[in-house]
Amino acid sequence: MTVRTEAAAADRVLDTLTRSEAERVARRRRRTFWVWTTRAGVLGLFLGLWQWGVDARLIDPFFFSQPSAIGGFLTDEIRDGSIWPHVFVTLSETLVGFAIGAAAGVAAGIVRMQFPFAADVSNPFLTILNVLPRVALAPMFIIWFGVGEGSKVALAVSLVFFILMLNTEAGIRSLDRELILTMRALGATDRQLFWKVMLPGAVPAIFGGMRLGVVYALLAVVVGEMISARMGLGQRISFYAASFRAEGVLGTILVLAMIGLMLNFVVVRAESMLLKWKGDAA
Repeated sequence: MTVRTEAAAADRVLDTLTRSEAERVARRRRRTFWVWTTRAGVLGLFLGLWQWGVDARLIDPFFFSQPSAIGGFLTDEIRDGSIWPHVFVTLSETLVGFAIGAAAGVAAGIVRMQFPFAADVSNPFLTILNVLPRVALAPMFIIWFGVGEGSKVALAVSLVFFILMLNTEAGIRSLDRELILTMRALGATDRQLFWKVMLPGAVPAIFGGMRLGVVYALLAVVVGEMISARMGLGQRISFYAASFRAEGVLGTILVLAMIGLMLNFVVVRAESMLLKWKGDAA
């Protein structure tokens, strides 16, 4: 009798927990639905007011264009395929610059944390380089590396490198010192500490730097293309601005925004997959 009573009580507890979890999932889904619905409503209201302002002659389309003109511009660009070579150039330059800068930045951060003497020696030099306005130096990068892809990649690397280096160092510094001391007391070698404690513990900070770094890589590439380039979305912005085509400028900026969102989404997904893999492995 007691066994049956305990089993029934356990079933009731399990049913309660299941219902609670189902209610939480339902609430989360409802909230997500209303968040996206509100976002769409705000965007639609903004575009509607913009178009109405142009039609009512309250907004000058020469300077601000209008949603219908921007939509028509993008439709034509996509239909005839003229935008895709520029998208490919900008995206490839961004990815190469980001990859090189991120790899070098993470490596530099790890080395500096492993060798404090080298970090102390390099600190003033790296600080000076980091505070330099690299975007303002974009013309110099073009002189040094030419008008091709090299100058845009180098400019992106110069921005991403410091972001990832500093985030890597911050991630390692934030580790629990007691954990490191305990591992050392248990006989862990420096190599084991690095691979089992330091690097995994710094992963969230590293990916936080990557989310910021990929945006700055795109920014650096576009600035370089706007100054001097044969191809790329930045070059198209300069061309449309010189031609007084506001719809072309804003349409190209919209494409860049979509690329930035896509790159950020990829980094976030990579982080969530890596952290999930770490949790499963543990």
